Amino acid sequence: MKNATLRQRYATIALLLFFSGCHQAPQPSIAPEPAAQVPPADARVILFVIDGPRWTEIFGDSTHAHIPGMWNTLRPQGTLCTNFRNEGWTLTIPGHATMLTGIWQHLNNQGLERPKQPTLFEYYRKQRNAPPRDAVILSMKTKLDAVAYGLDSLYGEPYGASVEVGDSNDVETYAHLITHLDADSPHLVMASFSQVDLTGHANNWAGYLRHIEIVDSLAVLTWNHLQANPAYAGKTYLFITSDHGRHDDAHGGFQNHGDDCEGCRHIPFLALGPGIRAGNVTSTHHTQQDICKMVAKLLGITAGQAEGESFDDIFQTPPQAHAAAASP
Repeated sequence: MKNATLRQRYATIALLLFFSGCHQAPQPSIAPEPAAQVPPADARVILFVIDGPRWTEIFGDSTHAHIPGMWNTLRPQGTLCTNFRNEGWTLTIPGHATMLTGIWQHLNNQGLERPKQPTLFEYYRKQRNAPPRDAVILSMKTKLDAVAYGLDSLYGEPYGASVEVGDSNDVETYAHLITHLDADSPHLVMASFSQVDLTGHANNWAGYLRHIEIVDSLAVLTWNHLQANPAYAGKTYLFITSDHGRHDDAHGGFQNHGDDCEGCRHIPFLALGPGIRAGNVTSTHHTQQDICKMVAKLLGITAGQAEGESFDDIFQTPPQAHAAAASP
């Protein structure tokens, strides 16, 4: 029965992607403005990570040809950060781990090391006494199991995320995301979409661009689903970002990544949710390290070891007010 349900869901997704894949923006699903510009007590956060696109093929492209959904549908509902950066190791595991810990991570990129500090999953589950199904990480890449929890003896595996990795493609990752949202209503999810990076490494330019277009459609479908689900509508934050970029043309081109060139460091950050400024663009300097503390405040918890700067400029009210409102 489960396989039949998944097959039905894949068929539905395939139809949606067919009709949204010809550079047409999906029809917007506009979330109503909240009465109070603070997050709800039952706030939820989805970290939607697009693995490895260059800024120049997404928001840095003046035509936005490959991201019609994010540009035309999502951007007007949220805040786009045009100066968001990975200032650590521009690799998959360090990038994901930095977002989750608020500390620049210099970890083996094959998933052979865990961060020394707690992750958002651990902070959340320990402070909220939350079950494993309430914090989830999803991806094609099996090595992302390494960022489900860290090595701090006060946290660790008992407070780690539920892990579902090894999907065959991004559409399957999306299908599993929707399954988790509908079945368990988790408060904290990191869904990482890998095929942009994988086709880039294969030196497949057409495939790289096509997978940007596919994940663009999946981002809009995710937001629309959140607004249609009573457990998430009006109280959920969707943060769309990347772990790293790719080499710019002056440093080897799109096939690889991992150095400090502008192509590898300049990455997207689009924020949507209650109290986030709509139709806003900020050029304030932000980095991956800033995500952890911000998400913790929205969830009404503390990330004691996280560093990073404030994200005040994306909110209609200061983050401190959001944190107070989110606390039980």
